[in-house]
Amino acid sequence: MSGQSYSYYMRPQDRDGSNHAHATGRGRSQHLAPSRGRSRERSYDRMSHHRDNRDMRVEASYQYHRSRSSDYAPHSRGHRSRSFDLHPFPYNYSSSSNNSSQRDSSYHDNSSRKRSRSPSRPNQRNLQNNEYDRPRSQRSFGDGRPKDTRYERRPLGPTNGNGAEMHRAPANEFHRNKNAENYANASYGSDMNNMNNYHSNYYQPPSRYDHPKNSSHERRPLSSRQDFSSNPTQRNSTHLFNNTHTIHDLIQIAFANLATLKPSLTAAFWNKVSKQMSGRNASNSRLPRHHDELGDHLNQIFEHTQNTLSLFGPKDLSQAIYSIAKITDTLRKYGDGGRRSARGDDIIDVLSSLLMNSDMTPNKELFLSFACASRDKLDRFDARGLSNVAYAYALIGYVPEFDDESNLVDQIATQAAHRSAEFNAQGISNMMWAYATVDKPHALLFQAMADQIAAYEHLGEFKSQEISNTVWAYAKAGISHPKLFEKVANHVARIDVLYGFKPQELSNIVWAFATAGVRHQKLFEKVANCIVGQDNLDRFIPQELSNIMWAYAKAGSNDPELFEKVANHIVASDKMDQFNTQQFSNIVWAYATAQFPHPKLFKKVADAAIRSKGKFISQEVANLLWAYATMGDINMQLFLSFASTAAKLIDSCNNQHLANIAWAYAVADVDAPSLFNIHFINKCVEKKNAFKHEELTQLHQWHLWQTVEKAHPGLPLDLQEACYNEFISEEPTVSKLQEDVVAQLSHIGLDPKEEVLMGSGYRIDALVEVNGKTICIEVDGPSHFIGRSKSPLARTILKRRQVPLIDGIELVSVPYWEWDKLGKDAVKKQEYLRRLLGL
Repeated sequence: MSGQSYSYYMRPQDRDGSNHAHATGRGRSQHLAPSRGRSRERSYDRMSHHRDNRDMRVEASYQYHRSRSSDYAPHSRGHRSRSFDLHPFPYNYSSSSNNSSQRDSSYHDNSSRKRSRSPSRPNQRNLQNNEYDRPRSQRSFGDGRPKDTRYERRPLGPTNGNGAEMHRAPANEFHRNKNAENYANASYGSDMNNMNNYHSNYYQPPSRYDHPKNSSHERRPLSSRQDFSSNPTQRNSTHLFNNTHTIHDLIQIAFANLATLKPSLTAAFWNKVSKQMSGRNASNSRLPRHHDELGDHLNQIFEHTQNTLSLFGPKDLSQAIYSIAKITDTLRKYGDGGRRSARGDDIIDVLSSLLMNSDMTPNKELFLSFACASRDKLDRFDARGLSNVAYAYALIGYVPEFDDESNLVDQIATQAAHRSAEFNAQGISNMMWAYATVDKPHALLFQAMADQIAAYEHLGEFKSQEISNTVWAYAKAGISHPKLFEKVANHVARIDVLYGFKPQELSNIVWAFATAGVRHQKLFEKVANCIVGQDNLDRFIPQELSNIMWAYAKAGSNDPELFEKVANHIVASDKMDQFNTQQFSNIVWAYATAQFPHPKLFKKVADAAIRSKGKFISQEVANLLWAYATMGDINMQLFLSFASTAAKLIDSCNNQHLANIAWAYAVADVDAPSLFNIHFINKCVEKKNAFKHEELTQLHQWHLWQTVEKAHPGLPLDLQEACYNEFISEEPTVSKLQEDVVAQLSHIGLDPKEEVLMGSGYRIDALVEVNGKTICIEVDGPSHFIGRSKSPLARTILKRRQVPLIDGIELVSVPYWEWDKLGKDAVKKQEYLRRLLGL
């Protein structure tokens, strides 16, 4: 670490004088315990010591003490530790010589000695004899720490002159850079008079006597598990690169060791850089002016990585690819946000020049070289390595192809499919997400992984993100596997509460089930209850809200409380500028499909959509206008504003877009000659063979509106006939409500005719002659209105308007709620019909 001072602890001997190192079979290079014949007060002079410097470095590397400028206190009185400068770097990290002499002179002065943490005893059995030589108050008897007050545990952070613990420096390098000046100007005591001393005591490396909590269960970089004893500074990658190093430190350390940098350490370097790059304020990672050479050093490390790729083993290669892909993804985000440095001398720009093209796309030649290096080693990759490489290439959106027209992701899929049992939950999730993201639905792989999940007794191993990513991937890839979706749905539905699920995870799950066409009512109820039960929806971003509402509408799971809560949240929001055009159209489409009226929501979205109308694409325009027309929410300003927008997008419209836009304007009755001109009609003729039944019926109603109501040119004859034939092809259905109304008409002396086909193509429920005048009676049941409201649906609006205009006859309506009030009283029903018909 930058500015770190290391001390080596001289272990005590047994009282009988036997050499402990010899007794345990260990060499002198591992234990430097003095013999009994040597004086315990002997002073060791570094310059006159006969061991060579290399041995001293090896011996010292086993122990890093967390002291300030003084050494660790030994467990046996009379022995002192020695300090060595282990750094091979060309600049000074250790304390000054004055500080060193100060430590020696003040060692026995308890009043001036800084208190230091006493390490746990490495071998209690061999120290027991010495315990009885101490006063009772100083005996530890196995707790690893003497009772002497000199060895009490001190605060981890530096203290000020009054002994109070100072604020700890932020762990992230960019936070530290930001506050470096404050730390540099602070006073830390007599033995901390420069920044080197400060760092040496502040960022303390782990001691071999420290026992971290649950370290065996923590996920560590792959390369950190490999040992390279040929170089003392590379004995373990966690010693060379640790989490407290800044990117500047990482570059300096890697460059200083470049000649002997092993593949595992090269991979570890990029891994640490990727972690630092993901920190906040990463865009402020400017290279200091006095370290302009770091850019050149980083270039040389990059070249070293490329030149030694053939030496990388599977684990190191997968880690390097994964880490560099994450860095590339981070760089792309900076580029998209316009946060690149104008000076061109910060780390973002240096890395961008190495990993990115000028248009901020990934350097494909670089990642192709990684793919080629991986190709012949895929059979030696473990499950984690395969999933990491697949995930890495999906992250940057690149599928490397080889000269034989094969590609890396297909080869990974083949390997993974035959070894599906080796993948854990995270590996399966990452693998499936990767293939769905790059749009490579490898059937064998998806089938094998789904079978593996379905065979599990339960999904307790899967985290919420892994569950959501997995089902999202299958829905995105369009691959059906009912057992998989059933397994996931039952698992989620059985969870007591879903508050551990993030908004994005809830959104992805319901979106996946709706997209895959899998209905599971308990699952949708569980998610809805979780969302409704929250105090507010501020945690949900617009994308998540729109996806959730779209999913519920698509799946036909209309939860009133959920729809009401989300609508009220959006209405109360002052952040409509955070919604994009797709989210606007998806939200109103969902409410229209679910037939859930909310005028305030539609008004709020309409106002925001008008301000963003130039950003809409054809599908979004079609869905937006269709939703307002379907709900009978005719916002004149909206339809007038979007006429010109829709006209510009006609060439990009498919058959459904054309039909929806035309039908919506017909329902709204908003004349738009600039939109519905000869160009629009020609586009309809071009796609006449692609129109489906619903779209042809929509065009028929538009043609009636365009020609009869607005006196504008309509569809050519052949397309017009095709639309008419589809419109009248639906078989009529007679409800019990209609049968009851017709029966009562007969009782009052009228002769009603049912399901009469009119010239317009509409069918009338009942047609009667009253005082020489023909009257159409339309029995409007609940399906003619929005939900259970009294607001008519779009098709009801059109029929009520077009039949009188086109067929020239009067139309009266019998709404279901008025008829239901009459109950079973036939007399009241007949009186009601007489009043309605003017008898």
